[in-house]
Amino acid sequence: MNVSSCLRLFFFFSILFVHFTGFSSGIRGFITNQHGEPVPFATVYIAEIHHGTIANFDGHYELPLGKGSYEVRFQYLGYQTQALQLTVGEAFKEVNIVLEDQQYALPEVVVTASGEDPAYYIMRRAIGLSQYYLNQVSEYSCRVYLKGTGVLTRIPALVRRQMEREGVEQDRYFVSETISEINFSLPNNLDTRVLSTRSSGNDNQTSPMMFVSMSLYRDINGIISPLSRSAFQVYRFELAGAFMENGQQINRIKVIPRRDGPDLYSGYIYIKDGTWSLHSVDLKVQQSFFSIGIRQQYNPVAENVWMPVSHDFDIDVSIMGLELNYKYMASVSDYSVTLNPDLNHQFYVERMKDGSDLFLLQGQRAGTLEREEGRPEMAPRESQQSQTRRQQRIDQLMAKQDLTNREMRTLNRLIRRETKAATPRPPLEIREFSMEIDDSARVRTATYWNQNRPVPLTPQELESFDEKADSEDDDKEERKRSMVRKMVFGGRYNLSENWQLRQNGFVSLSAWNFNTVDGFVVSQRLNLTHNAPGDRRFSAIGNASWAFSRERFNAHVTANYFYHPFQRASFNISTGRSTTDFAGNQGIDPTINAFSSLFFKLNPLKLYEKDYITVTHRFDLLHGLVLYTAADYSVRRPLQNHSDFAISNPGDNEYTSNIPPISSLEEMEMPGHKSFILEGKLSYTHRHYYMRRGQSKIMIHTNFPTLSLQYREGFKGVLDSETRFRLLELGINQSFNVRLVGNFTYDIRAGRFISNEVLYTPDFKHFSTSHDFIFMDGNPVNRFRTLDLYRYNSSDEYLQGFFQYEHARILIKRLPVLSRTLMREKLFFNTLALPSGKPYFEIGYGVSQIFLVLNLEVVTGFRGSKHDYTGFRISLPLSAEGSEVRL
Repeated sequence: MNVSSCLRLFFFFSILFVHFTGFSSGIRGFITNQHGEPVPFATVYIAEIHHGTIANFDGHYELPLGKGSYEVRFQYLGYQTQALQLTVGEAFKEVNIVLEDQQYALPEVVVTASGEDPAYYIMRRAIGLSQYYLNQVSEYSCRVYLKGTGVLTRIPALVRRQMEREGVEQDRYFVSETISEINFSLPNNLDTRVLSTRSSGNDNQTSPMMFVSMSLYRDINGIISPLSRSAFQVYRFELAGAFMENGQQINRIKVIPRRDGPDLYSGYIYIKDGTWSLHSVDLKVQQSFFSIGIRQQYNPVAENVWMPVSHDFDIDVSIMGLELNYKYMASVSDYSVTLNPDLNHQFYVERMKDGSDLFLLQGQRAGTLEREEGRPEMAPRESQQSQTRRQQRIDQLMAKQDLTNREMRTLNRLIRRETKAATPRPPLEIREFSMEIDDSARVRTATYWNQNRPVPLTPQELESFDEKADSEDDDKEERKRSMVRKMVFGGRYNLSENWQLRQNGFVSLSAWNFNTVDGFVVSQRLNLTHNAPGDRRFSAIGNASWAFSRERFNAHVTANYFYHPFQRASFNISTGRSTTDFAGNQGIDPTINAFSSLFFKLNPLKLYEKDYITVTHRFDLLHGLVLYTAADYSVRRPLQNHSDFAISNPGDNEYTSNIPPISSLEEMEMPGHKSFILEGKLSYTHRHYYMRRGQSKIMIHTNFPTLSLQYREGFKGVLDSETRFRLLELGINQSFNVRLVGNFTYDIRAGRFISNEVLYTPDFKHFSTSHDFIFMDGNPVNRFRTLDLYRYNSSDEYLQGFFQYEHARILIKRLPVLSRTLMREKLFFNTLALPSGKPYFEIGYGVSQIFLVLNLEVVTGFRGSKHDYTGFRISLPLSAEGSEVRL
């Protein structure tokens, strides 16, 4: 566990960055307030050359410049902007700045027809035009410098020694900094060239992806922007004042959440009068384990184009006794922008000229805002060129003196459609953020950084890099200790650049298990992986186990070759001897069965032994059309219980026999037999978006359901096989999100045994359930909670359906004490129809991500109209879904 890993659990900000120059002249100095206190992260910017920097935490700044005269702007939120005309000569010029507090004119005399705050008039305009500003620039390039400085202010005693071994100490600063060149184009294409990067920790994160794409004109990672078309549903707004800057009025809007929640901001945004675009941002996101303060300063980078030139993020993390403060600061300069050619920019500029604020500052009357009386409705401007019907409607709305909430959403929607009207249908391939790292990026010397770093380091930050050099001598000894820990507890070994080996250790939980058939089981698993050129991959997994009570040695091997990454094509062969669940991958997790057996003397898991060889193949026939085929030959043998051991038995239970309780077969042991089974499955998803990562294809999302057709047949007589059956199943599943309503998921499957002449217990259609015990593995949608394991199965027809609705706030998350947690709530309805009885259905309510890992549910089941069962379920992420249980 290192500090970088901790950070990636809690925030979505990446490290990136910018610009160095060889100038030996420029300006430097300190930026303070009227009390002599430093102003951290203040912006120093020259609009005419789109170049600037920001001050460090001590208020110290340094901006290399060539000889000449420049108008330099010094600014930060809460202070008046200072613009100075400075002449730079042959050397650096010392320029110390004292920023004065910003004076806001407060609305002492404000009257509206509806009595609402003037902020709503401003925000309706800003929200209406947000889609224009989101798409105003189709391409831009810039240079970015990013610095992250963190310090652990508290480390719990339980992990303190381990973290100290890895060089992480309490109150010790760790710093990372990156200089990059960025090229961005719509819709979300980003190319990065990392010129230099270094870190005082053990990790160099260089990806700027999340940082560059962060725009308050749209929602970010589920956090609703104050400029979202849905903002009025979740925010209140107040006009907290206004000030003049460069002859333009800037409105300060207070953002107030209507409810508590981790998906809402609070703080202030600053909106430019008339253009209704962002001037600056001072917001905060509060969640249960961390809070993030976000400040952005916008400046003009081209005519009528304002973009962020400085960012600073203040992140506080507190979880399980670990407390961390991390500060990111970013300086963006040297913008080169291309206006979106698909938009009529002149059309919007002309409308904004007539759209000045009704609430204007009155000359020198500081402290008051007054509404202009008797101002008539603005007539739509006659355009010099023909307008589309959509533009005519936009023109009418922007000409209105005020907008209703409905008209605001209509304007937002019309502009969004206008931006997409001339844009061709997006391709299914989503470009991944590409990044090129210079060969020398990670080996730059301290002298290089001192000469090219645009933001000076503080003494504490400089000290962190010195401490890193001292700690490198301890790495060899730590590597020896790490090797011993891996052998005992399991771990990964890098055999070479392309070969890796994993093993599960001797005392890890995965190395030990218990069931009534085998007793205690000890197993060792080795996973050898080779990464070949072109993203092809080969892996071999070997598992050997010893059953103490049954005195039986089992071993099985699986080899997989991922031979065509873009078609997602793989070939798999598996062979050996294993102890296997009768229900296959629909049964109970072995770890949960071991817990229930040892501590409650309940043994729901029923097992048989098989010697087998299985061959599978899958690939994309066409994009979205996937074919899976499999062939399996097995020699199956029944097993009996060999252990009656239990640590505790609070319910005076007795272990049941190792015979699945299938109706009419409860006392019948499965005879030994052989089986040969072929299986094929075809699934199709329309317009499934994907991302190309190297030579691989990664499926991302779709707005359409997935349709599937599955066929399974047992062949009698092939290699002495005794099974004869044919099963056909149709399925449809989808997950989709409705904005501000929640996420909906459904999975419906209908099947029929076309023939069932010779069926053995493993060949029945078993249904995934967790009835027999309060604990279950994972948090799956397509699992029943109240069905008896093995008792509900089919050798005829069946229909099963799973429906789930998930939202961040359904019931208990509305309580103030829980509103800011990361928990999510869900309602679900599951049903099963079989020819042999009345339909079974269950309804439930659940809370997921309790302490990030636990899921708790309450569920009730019914047979027809008769109540059957009510209980609780607790789920834990114990193993991968969909894998057959083999011991």
